[in-house]
Amino acid sequence: MTKMIGLPLIDISIMRNIILLFWVFMTIFSVNTSAASLPVDPTDAATQSRLKKFEQFVSSQMARDKIPGLSIGYLQGTQMWARGFAYADLENKVPATASSSYRLASVTKPMTAAAILQLVDSGKVSLDAEVQSYVPYFPRKPYPITVRQLLGHLGGINAYVNPQLEQHFKEHKNTRESIAVFENFDLIAEPGTRFRYTSYGYNLLGAVIEGASGMSYGEYMTKNVWAPLGMTATRLDDPYDIIPERVRGYQLQKQQIKHAEFIDISSRFSAGGTRSTVVDMLRFGDGIISGRIASKEAQDLMFVSMATRAGKLSNYSAGWITSPVNGRFVISHDGVQPETSTYLFCFPARNLSIAVAANLQRIDTSIFATQLFEAVTGEAWEIPLYIHDRQKRTYYEAMKAVFNEGNAYFERKQQAYLDERSESKALAAAFGVFNQHMQSVAAGKDAKQAELFIKEAQHPAGGMQLRKLGSHMAKKLHHAGHKLPSYANSSAMAFFHDYIALYKKDSSIDAAFRFDTAFEQQAEQLQADWRKSSHIKFARQDFDVQKYFSSNGANAASDDAALLKALATLRQTMKSAFQDAAVAPDYLAELTMLIQDLMRNGRAHHALQISQLAQEIYPASDAAHALAGVLEISAGDKSKAIAALKTAIRLDPTGAASPVALNNAAYRARENSGPESALKILQAATELYPDDVNLHDSLGEFYAALSMNKKAIQSYQKALDINPAYPNAKAATQAIQQAIQELSTNKNAH
Repeated sequence: MTKMIGLPLIDISIMRNIILLFWVFMTIFSVNTSAASLPVDPTDAATQSRLKKFEQFVSSQMARDKIPGLSIGYLQGTQMWARGFAYADLENKVPATASSSYRLASVTKPMTAAAILQLVDSGKVSLDAEVQSYVPYFPRKPYPITVRQLLGHLGGINAYVNPQLEQHFKEHKNTRESIAVFENFDLIAEPGTRFRYTSYGYNLLGAVIEGASGMSYGEYMTKNVWAPLGMTATRLDDPYDIIPERVRGYQLQKQQIKHAEFIDISSRFSAGGTRSTVVDMLRFGDGIISGRIASKEAQDLMFVSMATRAGKLSNYSAGWITSPVNGRFVISHDGVQPETSTYLFCFPARNLSIAVAANLQRIDTSIFATQLFEAVTGEAWEIPLYIHDRQKRTYYEAMKAVFNEGNAYFERKQQAYLDERSESKALAAAFGVFNQHMQSVAAGKDAKQAELFIKEAQHPAGGMQLRKLGSHMAKKLHHAGHKLPSYANSSAMAFFHDYIALYKKDSSIDAAFRFDTAFEQQAEQLQADWRKSSHIKFARQDFDVQKYFSSNGANAASDDAALLKALATLRQTMKSAFQDAAVAPDYLAELTMLIQDLMRNGRAHHALQISQLAQEIYPASDAAHALAGVLEISAGDKSKAIAALKTAIRLDPTGAASPVALNNAAYRARENSGPESALKILQAATELYPDDVNLHDSLGEFYAALSMNKKAIQSYQKALDINPAYPNAKAATQAIQQAIQELSTNKNAH
């Protein structure tokens, strides 16, 4: 039953797809925006204007997501802006402020990683030493586990085996007791061969810190990490201590705000057991960027993704997610646990950190951080594009991947990955293999090989070919006077267009470092098409559904007629605008928010119509069809739901209708609407993927939650029949035994 993990999204497109599918809210929640903020240093008028609009966005989005309280801020050089919104304590109307104290959850992990690397700098820890060198009581496994592997979640350590127990501890645990929770778990893989995000691995690193330093984890962190960075509000969480400005944590149950379940988080001490403020989070980010608490070598370990033994990047370094976003070098980490949701982004080349914390559990706070980034920098976080034609889409995806990898690398290092003089043959080979694959696309051959190349060439096993190309292009454009950050607003196509134009004017650029003529034409045509369509604008906030219900039901018929007319106009406008566009803006996220607005106002039928519009204008989008499929499930039309989901799977088997995505959708639905809605999604998912162990396991869990014990037994047994040794097999066997016992003692059980 692999749930959504508290981990920043490795691929920003995956994050968008998850957001598109699952957050449907039913009522509006008012937000108080009068909370105190830290003094703001003088900034230019444009930034001030964007910040004002950002504050309006925060209030609106908090109302949509029913977030009781939130704090957010940024630090760039000496300029800090941070403030709170709404309530740290809803019952007593205590305002959230910049100094409100939130559980950090997994944002603790980068701090633990920084402490480990400090100890490496001082010679007290060796990255490649076995963990037992510092934690002798941890049982030896069939393979040695190193400190380095634990830092990158490559140690083979499992995550939660029995979440019903392990995620709900009420008693306080010390380090030894915390390690005892998982010390006898089997490894899920030979260390170094598989990335598996796990808090237990970081608990083990906390024990390493204690063993190597001779201090408790909290003492070491306070003395060597938090205090040196001025993080005076950061500490280990303790439910019995008096903690200044501690926020009260909440959860949503069937769209109603409830207090969060009491859980003592000490069992995750060095993985997610801290409490702090957004101001201290910003100070930590700034400390990492400036290298004030660890060496340059340690900083590099935090900035660069680790790789499996097979040469596949995990996009996770020593404590941070390292996926580039829209050609930018960024490291980040999120935190999700009872009472809280947090996020920390660092942009080292911009000397910028952004932090956000909310007192509502299990929500995605990245939307606030990305909007603040746009307000501060004036750069688009990303530019979602839609291209219907498969061939053109393959060209664009190739350009996007090259830009993302190459420009981000150049931004970090201020140099190309290869030197064009001393490593000219390797650089020419990278251009050659890229051109070869693009030629096969132009010849009308199967695009799958080119798409596979794009994915594989981002890894060491694939020769890092895209990084070689893109960083060389970035270097040339930079030296020619182009402002590289501007491509965040003009797209990867502009990046390629300008490089092609550059070498057409500059004969000194070697022919080996140029693109195939057919690809040049495609790149230039795509850029021209994008210039024609990029002006098409649709903002969900411009389509205010609420105004059609201002009469509070007094004129329901006329309100509904007006809404229908507005939706019909929207349909016609968008279909006309997108009809002949080879490249168009992807407004699927905005349409999904509109769907959410309609749903929360009791207009599920109209919401379904908008999802069908999304299918019409984005027919090659797996996310559009998956969205419609989930809504059809809610509407009770299983045959249409299955058809839409099958289309999504055909378009992208690993995308928005994959087993993982549908499993995530079910857990979201359970949190927002209860287990009945979630059950329908899992039932459809297991029909689509009858051999997926995790889906059957989750279905068993959901049946058990509804006391449908016979069906729970069947689902768990199906998972065990498929793979008797799957990660949750032991817990599934125990769940079956418990269900059998309940059936024997309760004749009226399902």
